[in-house]
Amino acid sequence: MPVWYISDIIPYEGIKILNVYDVEVVIIELSDINAYYMVTGYLDLSNMQSDNEILVKEYIDLAQGTYKKYLSYRFRGVQTDPIVMVTPKYLTPNDRYKLVLVLTGGSPIDIPYKLLLFKYSSREI
Repeated sequence: MPVWYISDIIPYEGIKILNVYDVEVVIIELSDINAYYMVTGYLDLSNMQSDNEILVKEYIDLAQGTYKKYLSYRFRGVQTDPIVMVTPKYLTPNDRYKLVLVLTGGSPIDIPYKLLLFKYSSREI
């Protein structure tokens, strides 16, 4: 009987600058992982000002060769609760995942992020 376990954790963190309207800025794009995997993490929207408006979009390709939008959500103005969780996505070795941000209004903004990629392996017991 196989037992699954986390074989590796890969952090992705940084800051993305949004300074052009209606252009998708890729935070992370995962493909060819060669393992079952999960991605999750956080975006920090503390820098949003009253005139800012951004879209957060997630895309998934379920091994079909084409991304499809999984979810998109819009944020406007100063955020009372500025930390946004990227909910866990569990994917197979042939699936792809992409997280993007789009500035749709207001002044340029820096968005810090911290994501984790968990790779899974199995072994017989």
